[in-house]
Amino acid sequence: MTFPRRSGLNRDRASPKSIGAAAPTFAILALMIAATATIAARAAIVSAAPAVAPAYAVLGMPVNVRGLAIEGVRATIVGPSEDGRELLVTGEIVNLRRAETPAPDLRLALRGDGQRQLYLWTARAPKPRLGPHERVVFQARLAAPPPGVRDVLVKFAAPGDKASFTE
Repeated sequence: MTFPRRSGLNRDRASPKSIGAAAPTFAILALMIAATATIAARAAIVSAAPAVAPAYAVLGMPVNVRGLAIEGVRATIVGPSEDGRELLVTGEIVNLRRAETPAPDLRLALRGDGQRQLYLWTARAPKPRLGPHERVVFQARLAAPPPGVRDVLVKFAAPGDKASFTE
């Protein structure tokens, strides 16, 4: 007894063995797509989950969610004045975006040896909003800075930070 031959259409159909063999390829392709999306959407991901920002920074891809940068920070002792010495901190706030961006207050930390924080204060940004790619100079003054200051760290204040403004 002879059986009829299958037509060519049935031979082109994928067998369960060939689908199983392609599974690793599909898995690698899915991982590549997920990794690309994770890199491309990192600003949105960090906005939703700020705790992942350090992971991107470790990988050499820091995320700037605010769209602002602090540049050219300089600290100098001015004085003597009638009240003694005064610390003057200057720099620029730069809008990195093509759109107007709100400018938050600045947090200034005076640090001593081993980056130990000696004093912390908040200063108002010179303008509440910066235009597209605008640069604005800021100044913050502190009368009678504590002894032992080695450097000044300037960053943007977080929304919940307590403020003690010095002008």
